[in-house]
Amino acid sequence: MTLKFPAFHPISPKMKIIILSLFMMTQIQAQDCVNCTPPVFDPAPEWPIEYITVKKVDYPRNEKASFCQRPPEIVDTIVLHHTETPSTKNALYINDLHLNRGTAADPWYMVAYSYLVNAPYPKESVPQSLVSEGRPIDIVGAHAGSNSFVTMDEEQSKAYTDGKITCGKEGSVFKVDPSIVRGNTIKANVTTIGLVVIGNYAPVSRQNPGGYSPRNPRYPTKDTQDMIARLSCQLQKKYPRMKNIRWHSNYNSTDCPGSIKNYVGQIVARAEELGCKFN
Repeated sequence: MTLKFPAFHPISPKMKIIILSLFMMTQIQAQDCVNCTPPVFDPAPEWPIEYITVKKVDYPRNEKASFCQRPPEIVDTIVLHHTETPSTKNALYINDLHLNRGTAADPWYMVAYSYLVNAPYPKESVPQSLVSEGRPIDIVGAHAGSNSFVTMDEEQSKAYTDGKITCGKEGSVFKVDPSIVRGNTIKANVTTIGLVVIGNYAPVSRQNPGGYSPRNPRYPTKDTQDMIARLSCQLQKKYPRMKNIRWHSNYNSTDCPGSIKNYVGQIVARAEELGCKFN
């Protein structure tokens, strides 16, 4: 058997120059990297991890009203609401609405929710997409219903027995209020925050004259769902116990938050894409 070898083609002068140039470049790079500067990477973000910007608002408050304080770390649940107002309203309007809702005997301190979402809706002229801070998170809200109680876990019970949940008025001495606890349950407002979408997402009725008509139902847009998910995830990153998303009608007989409750699954799925897990 005769072996056959491929024909040998000599390297052209031009190819020799290219090969020599590549070799010299690798040698220069190897020498330079003896004392080379390591690559610069963007530093890891410090808290707060900002999935969405939250605007601070200077709200008028009713100094005659009582309110309660709590350690934010005991909050485990986000409760979704809608305002039953036009989506064109802003956080200050909702605050005024709540101040006027109170009575002389039972005044409201300030806006009931911890966060307010201005979300655009098709065919409506609304303010820019915006998240506003409402009640500071260390102040108990007034959104889930004053007669709604939930079971305390060990950490929440300890916070109460250690006197870390107290009530009073501005300028007064804050004290533990035994009426917020019944056995092993505590008022739902104490361990939750209210997250409200400004707008009306429930059908029209005698109680809700500004609701949508059956022919033109209203649903939270994908942008609205995304804003809720981003805000919820941002909160969970700071307060890891905040792992539940519920809605107002879980605590009271109400239409609130209308059709928004039907999209909690999509909101939770979007939050998971951002690295957060909600029940």
